[in-house]
Amino acid sequence: MRKQTKVVAVASAAALLAIGGAMTSFAAQGWVEEDGTWYYYDKDGNKVENEWKKSGDNWFWLDGEEGGAMATDKIVVDDKDNTYYVDGNGVMVTNTWVKVVNEDQDDDDDPAEYRYYYMQSSGKAYKANNNSNVQFKTIDGKRYAFDEDGKMLYGWVKKSEPNLATDDEDWKDCTYYLGSWEDGSMKTGWQRITVWDEDKEDDMDYWFNFKSNGEKRYNNTSSSSVYTKKINGKTYGFDERGVMVYEWTMASSGNVASATSVSNWLYFSSPEDGARYTKGWFKVVAPDNDGDDNTFKDYNNNPTFAGTDANDENERWYYADGDGQLYEGQIKKIKGKYYGFAPEANDHSVGKNKAGSKTGKAGSMLTGLCALTVDNKGEITTLWARDMDSDDLDDCINGEGDFAGFWADGGSLYYFGSNEDADGAMKTGNVTINLDGDSYQFQFSKSGGSEGKGKGLTGIDDNKYIYKYGLKLKADSDDKYMIVYANGDTASASTLVEKISSQDLRNAYSDDAGVNKDGNMVHYVGTIGAGLVNKSVSKSDYYLVNTSGTIVKNKTAAKDGDDWYFYVDNKVIKMYTSEKDLNDGTSATTKLDDLNNNWNKTTAVINATTTSKANVAYDTTNRVSLAPSSDLIKK
Repeated sequence: MRKQTKVVAVASAAALLAIGGAMTSFAAQGWVEEDGTWYYYDKDGNKVENEWKKSGDNWFWLDGEEGGAMATDKIVVDDKDNTYYVDGNGVMVTNTWVKVVNEDQDDDDDPAEYRYYYMQSSGKAYKANNNSNVQFKTIDGKRYAFDEDGKMLYGWVKKSEPNLATDDEDWKDCTYYLGSWEDGSMKTGWQRITVWDEDKEDDMDYWFNFKSNGEKRYNNTSSSSVYTKKINGKTYGFDERGVMVYEWTMASSGNVASATSVSNWLYFSSPEDGARYTKGWFKVVAPDNDGDDNTFKDYNNNPTFAGTDANDENERWYYADGDGQLYEGQIKKIKGKYYGFAPEANDHSVGKNKAGSKTGKAGSMLTGLCALTVDNKGEITTLWARDMDSDDLDDCINGEGDFAGFWADGGSLYYFGSNEDADGAMKTGNVTINLDGDSYQFQFSKSGGSEGKGKGLTGIDDNKYIYKYGLKLKADSDDKYMIVYANGDTASASTLVEKISSQDLRNAYSDDAGVNKDGNMVHYVGTIGAGLVNKSVSKSDYYLVNTSGTIVKNKTAAKDGDDWYFYVDNKVIKMYTSEKDLNDGTSATTKLDDLNNNWNKTTAVINATTTSKANVAYDTTNRVSLAPSSDLIKK
């Protein structure tokens, strides 16, 4: 409210006549005008000083500082420390605002051009009580506070001190905000106020919220750095100064340990958007390490939970629950779909919740093909890779490079879609994924909830295809054929699948089986399968797959890219030779049985307990193959 610039109380004609009448009727007593100034004489003929005298309905002050002259246009303080104001006619004003020139306006502690008083019905200025908290008076529907001298307070005011709080940093500890010196009314609700922020070394426009009683909302607890309050159906946060927080905000103390934990961060929208507490999906840049752009405060250059994401400007998708807590390190069902969220410790060498470097993207939604270790609660204990490319996939399948120990850790592949903005939900069933221009076929579990849904299947599917971590294994177009070890189907959680290197097979297990009818030496590898080397072999854990990934069940002279030949009889790989013709010359026809005696000569029998070359076993505890030996299976 802009108050009237000056009170001029005009004495009525009756009042002036009353003064004149008194002067005529009582020459030695009453009102007397001398040289245009009015005085009042008592019965003894003495000028009255520092007293109020009434004339008609009006009161007048006889100013002792002016020898008893009637005061005009002046603040008056009587001997009881009551403050009044008389207008240009000397009349005491009541029930109105009065403003006077501020003699201290050049002082930084009180820069107001004018100071306001409110004169009550008694003429007395409204004042704060000595040694009391700030008290408010309602005037024309608004509430005002005054100091002990009756001056209206303005700006920031402490609850316990009815005085101006004008130091640069006083606002932090103040309770009320009363607007500018021209206004002075108590503020409630949302207020945008310019304050000096010593940490920023600049004037900052911050939002504050004041209760209906004018008290500033602020965080007064030691357990959290942010106080949250639902206002008009939306939740906002406030720091210990009362400033509305915005963007990334650390909810606990600002030390390194808390800064690197997702649970200690909340996200609020920008001040322009109302900085409301974020729930559900939102896409923003991760919090940086120095608080320059997207954090509410400078957190002393602490590392954030975002790891390497803190060093770039890429926006990431996040999800916060009803309490503003970010999802992290878990596969979570949201509105009927499953989504993955990166754990805090993304470096599989240290593991989740262990000390060490955080390689990035904690809390952000996973996209693309991801290598994860997920426990039975749907918690992501290790993030091996996200947004994998074809090289990552090859290393993962072969257990090489960064993926050493992947199988032993219980890892598997998951797919969350390639377009994070269109659909980042988990994909299940048969899925074709394009990586670096090549297409790969995967099969992901359709059941199991958070602990199993979406997991890449491992094992034999319908006696037709073999999958590892969800990838359908198939021979390269140059190789044409590939041997795969698989000791179970996709329904078994303990199934082991390994690709067999043909070259390693040849180098380690090749023997001379004799010459064929053309005089060429046959290089014999042996029967790859379960049981002893004889015709009774009925089961094999070794399979020959072609370029489509189909298991070859029966095949004679399947030539690979190196001009070697596979022979498959009832799903059992019988031979691996450099010669197409297996006839030993004793028979006119080419039959596998013709070389049965030669097969039994060799000690190069894989999966046969009678040989020392490849004694197959499976360690269910550590989930690793103990055989075939390392020179046969790529680890």
